[in-house]
Amino acid sequence: MSAVPSVLFVCGRNAIRSPMAEALWIRHFGAAADARSCGVIPAAFVDPFMISVMWEVDCDLEDFSPIALAGIGEPTPQIVVSLSPAADRMAKAYADESEAEFLAWPAPDPSGAQGNRDQRLMAYRESRDAIQAMIENWEKTR
Repeated sequence: MSAVPSVLFVCGRNAIRSPMAEALWIRHFGAAADARSCGVIPAAFVDPFMISVMWEVDCDLEDFSPIALAGIGEPTPQIVVSLSPAADRMAKAYADESEAEFLAWPAPDPSGAQGNRDQRLMAYRESRDAIQAMIENWEKTR
């Protein structure tokens, strides 16, 4: 198997889906995997439900800080993955500018989930699991 390429995950705010993807990529491919994440417009804080569901899979994101796509800097990634249709245009432009491969992996946004705590956590788990499945599918098809 060839080396795992560096990847940048992009979503709207870098508070839920993209930090999940970054952590899941590293968990899946090992600590040496080069993964980063950002948001088109970064959130002021990380979503606590995201932190909770990531703890369930042994990923500690309590100290994660959202950053903007404009603040990514070097090195440029080999793959740019958009996790939100709203981020596709800017993520694609960044990929084109960086001469990186662009992938669109629309992941469900759990932030609008309604209901009690358990019902809301279930929506976050579904998003986490969908991202994990996309990573596994990518690995199988590369």
